[in-house]
Amino acid sequence: MSSTRLQRKPLMSIVLVALGIAALLAVVSLVIPLLTRSPTAHANPLSASRPPFTLTSPNFHDGGALPQSSEFNQFGCTGANIAPELHWVGVPKGTDGFALTVTDYDAPVTRGFHHWIVYNIPGSARELHGNNPFSEGTNSYPTIGYGGPCPPPDGQLHHYVFRLYALSTAHISGKALTFDELLNAISSNVIGTTSIIGTFKLPS
Repeated sequence: MSSTRLQRKPLMSIVLVALGIAALLAVVSLVIPLLTRSPTAHANPLSASRPPFTLTSPNFHDGGALPQSSEFNQFGCTGANIAPELHWVGVPKGTDGFALTVTDYDAPVTRGFHHWIVYNIPGSARELHGNNPFSEGTNSYPTIGYGGPCPPPDGQLHHYVFRLYALSTAHISGKALTFDELLNAISSNVIGTTSIIGTFKLPS
């Protein structure tokens, strides 16, 4: 009987030691990842939350009607010819400047009717108002600067694409560039684009 008890004691000691080692290993496996975790692991979700390059306007929503004030003021159109205000976020990394075009692709003109061409917008800009100090091109009327919607009075809905180009250059040479001249000038410098569409029609 006494020899059996003596055999059980070493066995019990071995079991307790094994359990202790297993518990210690479990604690170590939980602590080591906490100690070795990089501080940047907490920053990754923040860096991934950069918004996409997006163009908006407080004067109309994407796909919605342009304000009456944006209508042209010649050729039978009676608006104020004031360009909508534009805002943008999520600018691509490496942007040094911007350019903007506004085109009506429903107009019966090859490659559309171009209403506004703006360039040499600084890379720090995040909004554009009708009256601005930046370079403006020759629209399809043809005049320099903004020329608002003036579609035929037939009730047909026209869509005006406001397209903003993020550029890797801060300066585009040339005065009063046309739409095609601007696109040729920026072709090798475009690093991102975003657009918003406004609609307009004149009753028949």
